Amino acid sequence: MNKPIDIVIPWVDGNDSNWIEEKKTWSYKSALSISDDCNSQIRYADWDNLKIWFRSIEKCLPWIDHIFFITWGHIPKFLKTDNPKLRIIKHDDYIPDAYLPTFNSNTIEMNTWRIKELSDSFILFNDDSFVLEPLEINYYFKNNMVCDESIETPIMPVDVGSVSEYACHTKANNIILLNKHFNKRQVQQRYHDLWFSPVYGDLLERNERLSYWNNFCGFHDPHLPNAIKKSTMKAVWEAEYEALDAASKNRFRSHNDISWFLVRYWQFCTGDFVPRRALGKNLLITDDNYKEIADIIRNRQYPVICLSEAFDMNRFDEIKETINSAFESIFPEKSSFEL
Repeated sequence: MNKPIDIVIPWVDGNDSNWIEEKKTWSYKSALSISDDCNSQIRYADWDNLKIWFRSIEKCLPWIDHIFFITWGHIPKFLKTDNPKLRIIKHDDYIPDAYLPTFNSNTIEMNTWRIKELSDSFILFNDDSFVLEPLEINYYFKNNMVCDESIETPIMPVDVGSVSEYACHTKANNIILLNKHFNKRQVQQRYHDLWFSPVYGDLLERNERLSYWNNFCGFHDPHLPNAIKKSTMKAVWEAEYEALDAASKNRFRSHNDISWFLVRYWQFCTGDFVPRRALGKNLLITDDNYKEIADIIRNRQYPVICLSEAFDMNRFDEIKETINSAFESIFPEKSSFEL
């Protein structure tokens, strides 16, 4: 029997003039170029489909207890703030003053364990991830244990200056800390049935081939909503406070960041998970395929999707309209979270 399960979703209104000015001010103080790929305004472009996200959650995950909506301070105009299942959490409600203001998603996510009302079991979403088909509780949690896939994959270094540069450094930082606390051979021997479960299908070959190496070299990280235990995140902080404290002081994404994926790996190494295969798909939207992706959405081809951008921003309005029209076709009715 599962205990209450919540959702955490951080959100930023990239059009908020006050937020934009504060971001610019701190980018100067941090000696950061505002055009930096990982911190630029493009990353905060408004798709204007957050109301669709709420509709999808209400339709497809009706068993969710509460939605914790994390915000810098802005509130979407459509949002019905008195909905009993909604909790609006501002950054300064839970993030220590020493880390504020922050424009770093890693800081925002890695401190969520500090939210007092948040259930121990929760699912971390981003506003670019949508559930298109109903999912049972046991896809995310079973008997209060997270359901996930522990699949090893080597970290692939990328050129300095690319959009993935900081993410690559963060992945490496996560693995360095993980190897500091866990012996790979002991972990995989102790939890052999979890690491080498047949439910992984063809992905299982990765674990088998990488079992030769003494240390963890990285993991397959589906860019999809993930189940997390609040207590595990707290345990990671207790084990690596100095590193996480330093990382949380980064106002923007930086080379010494640590992400919530470390918590995911920690769950693998402590055997606190139930093996299952991820069902969703990360969809990279380009100038050439956006109509095909709209069809994927209309046909509900995957139960969960995450949308990433790789197109000419001059075509943003056109592409946004096409994608949002597809969402509207499958979630046409207002949710109880809309005014």
